[in-house]
Amino acid sequence: MPYADAVQGWHDFYILAGTASATLVGLLFVGLSLHLRAVLSRSELRGLARVTLANFGLILFVSLFMVIPEGPTAVSPQLLISGVFSLSVIAPSLVAAGRSRTRTLRLYQLVARFGLSVLGYAGVIIAGGLLATGSSEVALDWLVAVTVVLLMVSLRNSWDLLVSVGAQMLDDRAAERR
Repeated sequence: MPYADAVQGWHDFYILAGTASATLVGLLFVGLSLHLRAVLSRSELRGLARVTLANFGLILFVSLFMVIPEGPTAVSPQLLISGVFSLSVIAPSLVAAGRSRTRTLRLYQLVARFGLSVLGYAGVIIAGGLLATGSSEVALDWLVAVTVVLLMVSLRNSWDLLVSVGAQMLDDRAAERR
């Protein structure tokens, strides 16, 4: 099946994924800005916020790349660059969260949230490479799987952020009363 026909079949999926990501980025900003002090006080919460934003951002950009009417030779480098850029954005957060002495989230939660995101970014890079080699259908399958996984991880991250920020706020209030 030609690339243009294959990608056209996923058009609505990417419109929906991009719209959902853009909406959730806005909600993430609003939610975090209401309790910015709690987020800034914990490096793993800052890292989790950054990786969640990077996940939604990558989904948004992948969705944009997939609905632009262009061929695989144009999309391939866009995917490769966006996957590598996303990895570089979260790398400092990975290091900081791993070194943090005060943890709101358990270590396995951090590994699951960051690890699945890193795998998602690698999946986008792989899809870009597959497009470059002419394996369009396999690349599109990779991208759909990556998009779904990153959305699921990001939704879970958002919940963890909400609960962790709430716990931090309660701890801060308890400390103020003492």
